[in-house]
Amino acid sequence: MSAGLLGALAAALLVASPPPEAVDAAVDGWTAPLEVSGEVDGVAASTRVLVYLPHGYAASAPERRWPLVLALHGWKHTPEQYRDEGGLAALADRHGVVVALPAMGTTVYETRYYPESRRKWGAVPGARFVAEEVLPAVQARFRVAEDRAHTAVIGYSTGGRGAVLLAEAYPDRFAFAGSLSGTFDLMRLAPKSGEYKIHAVVYGPRAKHRDRWERDNVVSPARLAGLRDTAVYAAHGADDTVVLPDQLDALRDALGADARATFALVPGHGHTWAFWRGQAAPLFAALADALGLASAADETRKGGRPP
Repeated sequence: MSAGLLGALAAALLVASPPPEAVDAAVDGWTAPLEVSGEVDGVAASTRVLVYLPHGYAASAPERRWPLVLALHGWKHTPEQYRDEGGLAALADRHGVVVALPAMGTTVYETRYYPESRRKWGAVPGARFVAEEVLPAVQARFRVAEDRAHTAVIGYSTGGRGAVLLAEAYPDRFAFAGSLSGTFDLMRLAPKSGEYKIHAVVYGPRAKHRDRWERDNVVSPARLAGLRDTAVYAAHGADDTVVLPDQLDALRDALGADARATFALVPGHGHTWAFWRGQAAPLFAALADALGLASAADETRKGGRPP
């Protein structure tokens, strides 16, 4: 084959190569991990994000924007564990949503670090990195909604706490927060408990730095104000000895009877994948209702196109 012909063939291949987004969108399902880098207050950080594209994404019209769900894993867990154990793919297909799982290590979804912070998920506070870098990166990379009405955040364990805290801290970005086994009232934590200790390594001793604990306390009046227009689903295992069930009571009492919230205390379950997996379906049902996905499904069956 002549050099000229080789050159022409190479040029044709370059022209035919699809852009990165088209590669990801070519097949529904889990994409290659998305690498996200950014800065918070001038400090650089990076992480990887697993993204699931639901059935129909690849074949959908280019202008269609799919609802987005950020899914936050628990303490020392990984997005791969959430992917493999959480049953997210089937629920994403059922409800027609894109799901993004950032790798967050040991964060308690703090909004800032302090001189006493002895353990960090990374260079910058977890809550801020998710909202200010991960969320915009996923929205820019995939054909997902950028409006609040079609964006949700969910999680389990520390990720469950993080989901509600993010919805409070960034009320203009999330219409729904779903939490399984979350910690909501930091002031209820016994100093000898594991939950107290993992927060103390970020905020310092509670008796000495109460203001820091209150700043990121989900049930504090300042934080609760951010949930005024947000739908919430929160569930807890009645036999949980890692994060005590009274945390669910704390959130219910703090939100009050008029809140757009559903609470589930499930007998016979603890802080386990059996519980988190079992609650995934009702959580997604509440999410779908909050984001109006049932009516979108009806439009699809009638030949229309959901947002």
